[in-house]
Amino acid sequence: MKRSDEYWAQRAKKEGYRSRASYKLLQLDEKYNLITKSSLIFDLGCAPGGWSQVIAEKINVSAKCIAIDILNMQRVDKVEFHQIDLFSNEFKDMMNKNSKCVDLIVSDISANLSGIKLVDDENNFELNLFCIEASKEMLNPNGALLIKTFNNSKLKEVVNKFNDVFSTVCVEKPVASKTSSSEVYLLGLIPK
Repeated sequence: MKRSDEYWAQRAKKEGYRSRASYKLLQLDEKYNLITKSSLIFDLGCAPGGWSQVIAEKINVSAKCIAIDILNMQRVDKVEFHQIDLFSNEFKDMMNKNSKCVDLIVSDISANLSGIKLVDDENNFELNLFCIEASKEMLNPNGALLIKTFNNSKLKEVVNKFNDVFSTVCVEKPVASKTSSSEVYLLGLIPK
């Protein structure tokens, strides 16, 4: 059921979530059951922490979530936060340390918008490619990658890249997404 954009923001505030984005992950997880079956999850570009909150609520006791952002994020119980640049050597070391061990990578990251559509589309495309490359290094044989992308001139190319890497690819627009937004979510299951 579609609800007004204000509904999700108000609900997030009332229920203690840091952003409306929490409901996007809740809705996607309800459909695909990604979180509870995962032992090691990486949340890339996690600030302000809406997705980390959802993961913390749903992960099993023995599971671990590692959240990464260049921006600071207020602490979330059961989440190990690292304030580092995804393009840093420190994150490369993390990728190497967790090579082929990760069950789920999620990313609700978006480039800072310049207002110039071609530039913004390209910058978001580069972030999408980064997440795909990270998944190739980090995901185990049953792993999954869930990222935000946009319904623009680059979408077909991103979907094709997902199809090259994953056995199953799903394109989703959760009900909690703003109706005016071109954002969509790509889910890749089972790396090839």
